[in-house]
Amino acid sequence: MAQGASLCGVGLAAALALGATGAAGAQEAAEPEALPSWERAAYKTLSFQALDNLADGALFAVIATATAGTSIVFIAANAATTAMLYYPYEVSWDLLGPPPSESSAETLAVKAVGYQVLTGTRKAALSYLLTGSLLPSVGFAAAAFAMDMTIYAGNDVAWDIFRPRAAPYAAEPVGTTQTGGNRR
Repeated sequence: MAQGASLCGVGLAAALALGATGAAGAQEAAEPEALPSWERAAYKTLSFQALDNLADGALFAVIATATAGTSIVFIAANAATTAMLYYPYEVSWDLLGPPPSESSAETLAVKAVGYQVLTGTRKAALSYLLTGSLLPSVGFAAAAFAMDMTIYAGNDVAWDIFRPRAAPYAAEPVGTTQTGGNRR
């Protein structure tokens, strides 16, 4: 099972490396169109959830020494609750956080740690609910924190490369009006 987690990490690193080189060439040809926050967050939720659930499922089975039935219930509950937390967190960050032009490694770290604190609490509670054992549940949440930081940051960076988020609406200069069409 530990090999599954390390393979997931290697796969993520390879995807990011390929994406970075592919994106560099693609940016010379054309800049990718930015997506609205709600749509980008939906796609990010799907990609994050796929990677995160694979890693969490393997880690849960190892740390909690869970049976196959408990692991299946964990994976289903983890997938549902991850989406319920991740999507609103991403939309809120896009709307309330710094604009894309002001994003940096530090803002990514703050964003990732903030999410990990929320999801770590969720994971510890879910694990405890399914196992009834506090120590393995806290151990699972702590181990998942470190592993998920990599997945979260990698997913965020990959989406910034492939489909950046749209800049927030700029204020219109005083004395001008908008004529026709929808603002994007």
